[in-house]
Amino acid sequence: MKILFSPSESKKIPRNCIALNQEIDIQFCEYLRFIQQSPIQKVSKIMGYSKIEEVDKILSILEDKKSAEAIRLYDGIAYDALGFDELKSNEQEFLRGNMYICSNLFGFVRSDEILPFYKLKQGEGFEGFETKLIYLQQKESMDKVLEHELVLDLRAEFYKKLYKIPCHYYDFEFYKKGKKVSHYAKYYRGIVAKEVAKTQGIQEIEQRLLEYGLTPLPSKNQKNCTILVFCID
Repeated sequence: MKILFSPSESKKIPRNCIALNQEIDIQFCEYLRFIQQSPIQKVSKIMGYSKIEEVDKILSILEDKKSAEAIRLYDGIAYDALGFDELKSNEQEFLRGNMYICSNLFGFVRSDEILPFYKLKQGEGFEGFETKLIYLQQKESMDKVLEHELVLDLRAEFYKKLYKIPCHYYDFEFYKKGKKVSHYAKYYRGIVAKEVAKTQGIQEIEQRLLEYGLTPLPSKNQKNCTILVFCID
């Protein structure tokens, strides 16, 4: 099984400086060089900050190259719902080996990949860098990763457009009062990932999600995708 998961623009500040792999380090150094040499207005834009003092606060953290596992670096509603640190050790190891997180700066990273703290707003680029190009370069390698696997797509729409899954996969949709939800879907995707980690599969996932106020509706089949649909009570 492989799980595709979205990142979060919100991140925790790591305490340690763990060595990065060469590819990650090269990309981060290019990003850091741009940050250090560019006007503060440009830096503020790609980071998604409106106040200059917010940028200044982040700069020293970036230069220290503080780093952590991707699964522990990202913050936000989906990661709160996942509750990685509260999972059992075998459940954590399952996610480390089988969850791939979409990064705005590094593309697909396995959840145990060591990443530096960074800020790059979704859709922003710098000096020829575009997020979509990273995913295009990774397409062949990710196709091989997903080959012959049971694939769960828990990504937001932005990341679904960057990489199309080549094999059959499962997607999830959540509705409230007849309308498809987007922001709150982050929370429920985190719940799905947590429940999948507990059983290391999707067996009886519809029954297990009932305790979170999610009532299963008839599933949909589209091309190579099965969409599991839920109504939020």
